[in-house]
Amino acid sequence: MQAFERLTAMASSGDEIDRNALIDVLTDLFLAVEGAKAEQLAQVFGNVVLGFFSRLEDSARLELAERLGDHQLLPRELALRLAEDEIIEIAARILEASPVLHTEDLVDLAERKSQDHLKALAARLNLTAPVTDILVRRGTNDVLRAVSDNRSASLSSDSFDTLVAKSRKDEELQESLVRRHDLPPDPARRLIPFLSRQIRERLDSIAGHPRLIQLLTQCMADEVKAQLRELGASQTQTESAINAVTSGEATLDEVAIFFAKNDKPVDLALLFSRVGNVAETVTTRLMLKGDDAPLVLLCRALELSPAAFAQIVKMRSRRLRLTGQQAQHSLARYEEMTPEKARAILSGGHKAAE
Repeated sequence: MQAFERLTAMASSGDEIDRNALIDVLTDLFLAVEGAKAEQLAQVFGNVVLGFFSRLEDSARLELAERLGDHQLLPRELALRLAEDEIIEIAARILEASPVLHTEDLVDLAERKSQDHLKALAARLNLTAPVTDILVRRGTNDVLRAVSDNRSASLSSDSFDTLVAKSRKDEELQESLVRRHDLPPDPARRLIPFLSRQIRERLDSIAGHPRLIQLLTQCMADEVKAQLRELGASQTQTESAINAVTSGEATLDEVAIFFAKNDKPVDLALLFSRVGNVAETVTTRLMLKGDDAPLVLLCRALELSPAAFAQIVKMRSRRLRLTGQQAQHSLARYEEMTPEKARAILSGGHKAAE
């Protein structure tokens, strides 16, 4: 039965009108009309529905939101009533997708509504900074993650700063920020020290901007240089120790053990770079990368002793918070690998950075 026929039948039956059924018929009629008539009917439709909106059952409001949530001609006042609904399944359909809501509407809703409403709004495409500023200021961690996950949302510098600060103990939020291609340089620098070991390991594959990878390497170098200053050490002493190895005055084991015991991963990276003729950026990343397979290959190929490698494992365990079992597995793999096999693998095209 066509919408007009159903509406006529309801009006002529003499029975009390079922509001849910009426909404269903009116919605069918609204969706069936196109062109200029659709615009005229939209206003009438909105006035009729708003006339008894407060008496509509939850199921009727949900059906309205589901069927008309992304409709271009949904009357704005009706969209706002649905967006404010306390039942989030109803409100979310409008908050996430309705094209008739204006920026000022979204700002108002973000300032007043619940965290569930804010989370739904955070998933909306192409949010502007005035809206995301409020979401970041008012939102719980769930809302912050949703905003950061929304790659189409514009974020101001202030919002990025807030998100970075709140990501310190939130690994999911850290990853969301890392994946954004629009993360500005200053917030990116502040984010790097917070990153968990797991995220640092995967940074190559998940970073939204190559800047983050460069910053991580630089941050690690700066961190260790600061520690060296505190210990009264100098770059000259580091260079002297490395030169002693290359000239044969000291063994690779002796200097590697000294650097490892004094928690100097960047100096170790420089040492292996010079001795192994590997780019320093590569060896620096290997020092604090969770996957130790490339480091095992490099150290074995350089014929570093198991005792010296054990000191490196201890240093990495402290910094990366490795378990005792992980450390033991690392040592066992090193014992199993021979220098000849390691060199064969590396010369066969398997780079240590992989």
